[in-house]
Amino acid sequence: MRLMQAKLEDHVVICGFGHAGRSAAAELVRRGTDKRNVLVIDVSRAVVEAAGEAGYVGLLGDATHEHVLNESRLESAAAVFVCVGRDDTTVLITLTVRHVAPTVRLVAMVREEENEKLVRQSGADATVMPSKVGGILLADSVDTSNLAGYVMDLITAGGRVTLLERDARPEDVGRRPREVRDGLCVRILRGTRVFGFWEPDVRVQTGDRLVVIQPEPTPDD
Repeated sequence: MRLMQAKLEDHVVICGFGHAGRSAAAELVRRGTDKRNVLVIDVSRAVVEAAGEAGYVGLLGDATHEHVLNESRLESAAAVFVCVGRDDTTVLITLTVRHVAPTVRLVAMVREEENEKLVRQSGADATVMPSKVGGILLADSVDTSNLAGYVMDLITAGGRVTLLERDARPEDVGRRPREVRDGLCVRILRGTRVFGFWEPDVRVQTGDRLVVIQPEPTPDD
């Protein structure tokens, strides 16, 4: 494991390998990430051994400690996922990560809505609240049997459609959202401003970020 850790670069560090951490790792693999480029940190030896047996790189330790994060080669990582079960631990890990690697992308799972702002203030680039997402899908399912399935299709790899965020390309500049050729552009992000596809006078500019729904590639693509 130490030899594998020493070779890591542009890898993803997952702090906590419970249900959410395992699901995140599996989805990364489905999207093309090599298992050997996913490093799992957990305080449980059994969990770390299970991660290693599954093909991931395991590191036994507490992610709130700087020396453990240093062993994960955090300074050369592409991203960090914080998937522990307590929001107070999430805040402490986030602060420690930011001390060790100020610029690494950090995504944190939050249990309680009231703690989301605190986690972001601690340095998280993005937060995910599984309970809130699940509640929304449950509520939507009161009137429909298909909406939840379509949302899952959008956000997981291997579905008929994929939701992604990307930089505007030269061929996109000057086009309306509906005219973007590689899919359905549903949102344009320009600094702190957000534009919907229905706004008639909006055109893509250089430097924009686009949220696009793309169909599943055909075998000839």
